[in-house]
Amino acid sequence: MAEAWTLKELRESKKMTQAELAEQFSVSSRTIQNMEEDSGNIKNQLLKKYLLFFDKDYNDIFLGKKYENFVRKAS
Repeated sequence: MAEAWTLKELRESKKMTQAELAEQFSVSSRTIQNMEEDSGNIKNQLLKKYLLFFDKDYNDIFLGKKYENFVRKAS
């Protein structure tokens, strides 16, 4: 199984700022910031934008709180 990416890691892999990605997805930069902190409740429409834009499968993206991701990677 491939390593799961966080939303922040995906954005950074394209060398984009939160503001640039927000513009690409037609949302506010605050929305991007919130999703990078806790993507556990991301709306399907926004998740689909991530999947298409970053060419990833659903299982390639870690969804949850930033802290949970840190704990998961550390264990």
